[in-house]
Amino acid sequence: MNLAKYLDIAPEVKAALESGKPVVALESTIISHGMPYPQNVNTARNVERIIRSEGAVPATIAIIGGKFKVGLSDEEIEYFGKKGQKIAKASRRDLPILAAMKADGATTVASTMIIAAMAGVKIFATGGIGGVHRGAETTMDISADLEELGRTDVMVVCAGAKSILDIGLTLEYLETKGVPVIGYGTDELPAFYCRESGFGVDYRINTPNELAAAFKAKLDLGIHGGMLVGNPIPKEYAMSRGMADRAIEIAVKKAEENNIKGKELTPFLLTLVKEMTGGMSLDANIELVYNNARLAAKTAVQLAALSEGEETEAGFDELRAEIADDTAESIKAELSAFRGEMETLIAQRVAAMQQMAPNPYMNPYMNPYAMPQQQMQYQQNPQFQQNPYGMPQQMQYQQNPYAMPQQPAPAPAPAPAPYVNPYKPVRPEPIPEPQPEPVPAPNPYKSVPDEEWVNPFAPKREKAPEPVTPEEPVIEEPAVEEVIEEVIEEPVIEEEVIEEVVEEPAEEEIEEETEEPAEEEAVTEEPAPEEEEEEEYTVTEYVPPVREEKRKPDNMVKPEMDGEGMTSYDPEFYRKRAEERKQRIAEAAGEQKHKEEAKAAEPEYIDCKGPLEFTGEHPWAWKCTRCGQLFQKHEIPHKCVKTD
Repeated sequence: MNLAKYLDIAPEVKAALESGKPVVALESTIISHGMPYPQNVNTARNVERIIRSEGAVPATIAIIGGKFKVGLSDEEIEYFGKKGQKIAKASRRDLPILAAMKADGATTVASTMIIAAMAGVKIFATGGIGGVHRGAETTMDISADLEELGRTDVMVVCAGAKSILDIGLTLEYLETKGVPVIGYGTDELPAFYCRESGFGVDYRINTPNELAAAFKAKLDLGIHGGMLVGNPIPKEYAMSRGMADRAIEIAVKKAEENNIKGKELTPFLLTLVKEMTGGMSLDANIELVYNNARLAAKTAVQLAALSEGEETEAGFDELRAEIADDTAESIKAELSAFRGEMETLIAQRVAAMQQMAPNPYMNPYMNPYAMPQQQMQYQQNPQFQQNPYGMPQQMQYQQNPYAMPQQPAPAPAPAPAPYVNPYKPVRPEPIPEPQPEPVPAPNPYKSVPDEEWVNPFAPKREKAPEPVTPEEPVIEEPAVEEVIEEVIEEPVIEEEVIEEVVEEPAEEEIEEETEEPAEEEAVTEEPAPEEEEEEEYTVTEYVPPVREEKRKPDNMVKPEMDGEGMTSYDPEFYRKRAEERKQRIAEAAGEQKHKEEAKAAEPEYIDCKGPLEFTGEHPWAWKCTRCGQLFQKHEIPHKCVKTD
């Protein structure tokens, strides 16, 4: 790859790159095609001024005479601003042609990323990136910026994708290319003129230091591809989403009517939106470029600081390696010199021993008998006279005052106690206590004979005086029973009527019956027409009817009622009604369903007959090889959960 022939880096940018200072790349399409003159030139110079104020070096990239210029002068920026759209837009496909023809070109996002990577610039600030155009499923109009983000190691700081694009499809395409989309202080990808687009980002980062650290990690890991940072436009310059969407829809329709496609589509749409918004979109475009340049410069400064720290540490490592190499060489030279001296000395000693008389011992110091006799005589030392053992008195050993006192021998360890199971609970046999004889509880549902039945709900009233009956037997039961039955069968009858009917068998009537037994049938039939006449007055109180299933046969004697208009008490009926009410409440609360679910969730246990194995000495040392349970030897019959 011969870059020196085509790449031309400005001296200021080159010095900054060599010294490790932060550099921010800028595109030139925004000068020639994005804004009219002189706003384009003033905007470009202001962007470079903002980057320098943050401590970084600006590098505007363009193609002049076939040379890839990294860093433009004021005259060159003025030249691009005046030429305007007469300068061709240069994307990836146009670079080799323009270089070979030595022509001029205004770099787009894709071509700016390529040339910045050639020069070694890692941070790039722009207005907005291209993306998937609306209707791309039929036109396949997809910007080369997305493809370049997936392959070039440059961070792009922008205000999101242009609103004229399909932002949802653009994010899907970036995800396919493995490009991380980061929102700076936001959870949504900005929509160029607007701060929100309704589409979320992959990650949210709130400081330039974190941005630099993320991109540095990507470079260190060797993961190729760019990183897209969406920086929302400041609130005071942002357009409302409804206004921007309405203007863009109209502009897209006009472009379809005029059959405008390809690289001419974006400038046409931006110009038409600017006209429809009264220049508001142009002001927003300028402010978002300033905001992106400021964030890119801060991130470049942090990235340079991280890289400088690594370079300093790498320099220290190189210095340590050099010192270690020098030390190893000096030690090696000293060892070789010492080795030579020792070899020379050993050779001299061996030669001296060979010149001596033949002796079974080559070294005379090893054989004391090979030396002359007079040299072997020892002179008596006067110091040895005092000590018969040959040692002077002062050399006798004394007790060491610093010696540790001797410890008595440890007592023998007691015999180990017999093993006692610590887990086995001690359970004394309980002493049976005398239990009192159980007293049978009264059965509330026990049936009571009709003769003993008493209505507990009847009001307490004084009983009427019983009528005086004559001594002679009078057959009056059939007449009284018939009257009572007729009264009970008609629950609408008033209490007073019942009293009158019950009190009908008076003394006079009884006397008449006794005196004239032949007219008995006529006397018994008299109450029927009287009751029919009094039915229209019986609407004072409701009397509950008697349940048909509980009515007794006509031939059975009815119990006397304590209260008038009260029915007989049936405990079984009220018990069933209470149970039904409880069941309805339980069903409404869902208790029955929970009980059934809990019962269904309980596992089914079966007898496990798996073989056992001994696993240790603790009490539960027997393990079932089938279900894995631990238990004692006497607990061999056990149960396990049934499995399919």
